[in-house]
Amino acid sequence: MPGEEERSQIFEGEDCRLRHSTNRERSSPAFEEARVHNERAKKFYESNQLEKAETEVRQALILAPDWSALHDNLGTICSEQGKYGEALIHYAQALKLDPESPTVLYNLGYFLLQNGLEVAHSFLEKTLERDANYPDAHRALGEVFMERGENRKAIASFVRAIEQNPADTRTRFRLSDMFWEQGDYHESAQQLYAITKIDPTDAVAWHNLALTALILDDRERAEKNLLHALELDPDYVLAHYHLACYYAEGYRTEEALHHLNIAATLERENVREWALDDNKLDHLRHNPRFEQIIEIGD
Repeated sequence: MPGEEERSQIFEGEDCRLRHSTNRERSSPAFEEARVHNERAKKFYESNQLEKAETEVRQALILAPDWSALHDNLGTICSEQGKYGEALIHYAQALKLDPESPTVLYNLGYFLLQNGLEVAHSFLEKTLERDANYPDAHRALGEVFMERGENRKAIASFVRAIEQNPADTRTRFRLSDMFWEQGDYHESAQQLYAITKIDPTDAVAWHNLALTALILDDRERAEKNLLHALELDPDYVLAHYHLACYYAEGYRTEEALHHLNIAATLERENVREWALDDNKLDHLRHNPRFEQIIEIGD
């Protein structure tokens, strides 16, 4: 199911072929009316009015039942509403009408991937057979390999996705995480640094850069990056929490308690759970204020 991180490549089909349709039919009033409904659906979809988007696409399909892009679009809309059976039917119909379309193949493959079906990789590979320069397909295939534990293949797919779309911060985060898990902190930091160049306002990238700096024993840079993350997002719980840990390890008690208190105020239960077992906060454990902070609500 396409989630908030990414949605399928919907409404990319203005130039999609109408299989089983003549040129005359494509220029017919019915087809033009279907196109208008599809454009309305696009606007509703972009504003997350999915029921209205679905209604518009269904009306378009009455007028142009052989337009594969409409079935593809309806598949995505149904998927995002949890109508997975209907979504699969329309994705399959889109593929039947236009089996060579990389977009149709990708959207079906991505749908299957999000629903945990192993067959997803087959459609993603077919997407790349039709169009080798399809960065989203490389990224999605990387996720398949990552789930299988085939890290080398996953990294190779993510790298290809970034080569084709250097501004894809989502894939850079994936690649950074993989390098981190492998203990390659310099490579992890390089991807995060690239993200901050693409989007200097990405607080998560600055926060994660701080964690790599801590691992690499660059404490001054770590503090700077955590503070910058909080400038960008003052309610960033993890940044407050890790800054509290940083200050506690440096025996800067007041600053540590200040940020721990903010973190606990923002997200009480999680912060209490983290703090109870985190040895980075050991210096604070006998401080009455620490006890007050982690016992909030009891």
